[in-house]
Amino acid sequence: MVELNLFHYSDRGTFLHRVNPITKIGALLLFSLIISTTSLTGLVLFFLSFLVLLWVIALPILQYRREFRFFLMMGTIIGCVRALQGNGWEDPFSAVVRFASIICMGIIFADTSAPDDISRAVGHTLSYIPRVHGNRIGTTIELTISTIPLLFDISMEVYVSRRARGEQAWKHPVRYIVSYTSTIFEHMLDRAQILERALTARHFNPDADRGHFGYTWRDLIVVMVSIACTAINWWWL
Repeated sequence: MVELNLFHYSDRGTFLHRVNPITKIGALLLFSLIISTTSLTGLVLFFLSFLVLLWVIALPILQYRREFRFFLMMGTIIGCVRALQGNGWEDPFSAVVRFASIICMGIIFADTSAPDDISRAVGHTLSYIPRVHGNRIGTTIELTISTIPLLFDISMEVYVSRRARGEQAWKHPVRYIVSYTSTIFEHMLDRAQILERALTARHFNPDADRGHFGYTWRDLIVVMVSIACTAINWWWL
C-alpha cells in the first residue's frame, strides 16, 4: 500500500534534527505569531525562507506531488473564499501564502523531530513543575503526534483501495464521503486497538522517566535566529 511520507520523522542527521524539540517548539510558536501579524512582503520572505529550510533538510519535495494536491486544493479554496469577499488581490494572496507557510513549518517540525525525542524533552521539562506528571504528558503528546501520519496513511490506503475496486465518487458523492470517512475511522480504531495491546504486552508505563534531550550550541543559534527574525519583522516589515 502507498505510504505517505509527509509529517513523518526522517532521521537524516541535519542541523535541525539535532536541535532540542523544546527549542523548535518555541521557534515554531514565535514564527506562527510573526506570520500572523507581518506584512505581505514579510510573508513572502518568510515563506521563501521556509522553502530554503525544506531544501536544507533534504526533503524530497518532488516525490510528494500526490500529497501536496490536498494542500493545493485547500489553499485554492482559501484564496477563492477570500477573493469573493472583494478585498482586492492582496488579502487572498496573503491568506494563501500564510497557509502555505504554516504547512511548511509543520512539515519542517515533523520531519526533524522524532516523537520519542519530543516526549522526552517535554516530559523532562514539565517534570520540574510541582504536581505535574511531565512524563505522562510527554507520552500523551508522543502518541498524539504519532496519529497524524497514521491518519494520512490510512486515508491514502482507503483511497487507493477504492480506486482499485473501480469506485467512482461522482455517482453518489454524499454516500461516498460518508462511507469513506467511516472506513477511515474504523481503520483508525483498529490501529489504536493494536497499539494498545502492544503497549500492554510490553508493560508500558507512561510515568517512567526516559531521560532527557540536552541543549547544545545549535539551540543557541536557533534562538538567536528566531529573535533576529522577530526584530526584523518588528522594525522593517
